[in-house]
Amino acid sequence: MPALSTSLRRNSRPVSGRTRSRLVSAGLVIVAAVMSLVVLAPTAQADRVINGIVVGGKIEEAYSKSGGYWKWGAPTGPERASAKRGRYQTFARDVSFYWHPAVDGGTAHQVGGAIRTRWQKAGAERGALGFPVTNEYKSGSGRSNDFQGGVVTWSKAGGAQIVWGGILQKWLARGGAKGYYGVPLGGEYRTGGRFAQDFLNGTVFWP
Repeated sequence: MPALSTSLRRNSRPVSGRTRSRLVSAGLVIVAAVMSLVVLAPTAQADRVINGIVVGGKIEEAYSKSGGYWKWGAPTGPERASAKRGRYQTFARDVSFYWHPAVDGGTAHQVGGAIRTRWQKAGAERGALGFPVTNEYKSGSGRSNDFQGGVVTWSKAGGAQIVWGGILQKWLARGGAKGYYGVPLGGEYRTGGRFAQDFLNGTVFWP
């Protein structure tokens, strides 16, 4: 141990004033660099202003996550009240985002094009379909949106059609648009004492 302590004393030299000054200066530079990064880092904001129109809250969140300006374009107007205490906002590329605090955990969803047109003809959120619970997604040879009360599927073969009720349950049990029956070719109709709907690969009856 004496030999080790002697060696340590021999190898340790006092830090000169010039070296201490250099170390302090280097430390100040590092601190300044870190502070500049903190200042320059963008702060999270719930609202955005696009072409002078505010896009905010849950609608802004869904809009940004699903593609934002580059996919949906700019808003065509401000956020507005929908039926049943919901909210919606429309964007340039034929799409709207709808939100309701009690639907799908308060998540806003996109609905557009021919699917939105068919949904609106059925009463939109005021009708039996209610609010969207998914964004539009690929389903078999078509595209679909799920709603509280059913599914609207669009395809080249059948256009935009609603599937709901007991027929929806049978259709989904066989894989929906991706399954045995494929996309719907028309709407539900009555045949005798039953309801029926034609699909690409057959007809579903209920009950």
